[in-house]
Amino acid sequence: MHSYVTTLTCLFFLFSTVSALGNSYPKSTASVGMGNITTLRDDVWSALMNPAGLGLLHGATAGIQHEQRFAMLNLGMDVVAAGLPVLGGGLGIYLSNLGYAGYGENQAGLSIGRKLSSNFSIGGGVHIHLLRFPDQYRNATAISGNVGMHIAFTDRWNMGVYVANVSFSHFNNEHADKLPVVFQWGMGYQATENILLCAEVEKDVAMPLRVKTGAECFIIKTLSLRAGVLSAPFEVHGGLGFIHRKLHIDFAVRYHPVLGVSPQAGVSIDW
Repeated sequence: MHSYVTTLTCLFFLFSTVSALGNSYPKSTASVGMGNITTLRDDVWSALMNPAGLGLLHGATAGIQHEQRFAMLNLGMDVVAAGLPVLGGGLGIYLSNLGYAGYGENQAGLSIGRKLSSNFSIGGGVHIHLLRFPDQYRNATAISGNVGMHIAFTDRWNMGVYVANVSFSHFNNEHADKLPVVFQWGMGYQATENILLCAEVEKDVAMPLRVKTGAECFIIKTLSLRAGVLSAPFEVHGGLGFIHRKLHIDFAVRYHPVLGVSPQAGVSIDW
């Protein structure tokens, strides 16, 4: 009983801390490896980060990933996502689950992106959020909207902008924390054929500004190394990416100075 109460107390503490940082929104393994830089992706994981990237899909794609948040047994997060080119753009869906039987966070999203020109795409979507509390508490739900855009200025420079919970939605339960409203703006620079440099700023309306920097380097054609750092609070991230034909395998780890290490792995495939 004592163990159960302790675990539950930790989960409530972690939720309030992590949600306030905007980290309750799932992120792709590749993005985590580069310091949580999420606005510039153009793959299946755009469905849960910046829907504008869905407008750049070239074919059907699907993926699955797992994160062991803060290496805690009861804080595993699983995410499945799929994307499909439609009507000159791309449609994406995802489902995520974090937690265990006594407490959990579930999300589902449907997003669409559209390429309006050779270098400009926009996107938007709807997310459904569910917080599962113990039996003596009422579960909390919310529906939020998100919007994003992606601009390729040149072959080397590109920019992404994303707003999570642009609808300023909130949970229907006074015991739940507010659903974060997060603004993100990122820039990417293809320094060489094998090296990508990125930077991003993130502002949760209730939290200090976060600054992120990240890099990806292909040491061989099929293997990349990733690294990134974040501020407020300071975090260190790293990861690996492996590509074999249409198969993508990613590993990442992030270190929080208070809550510890969170390993993550993901697999996606393109058709």
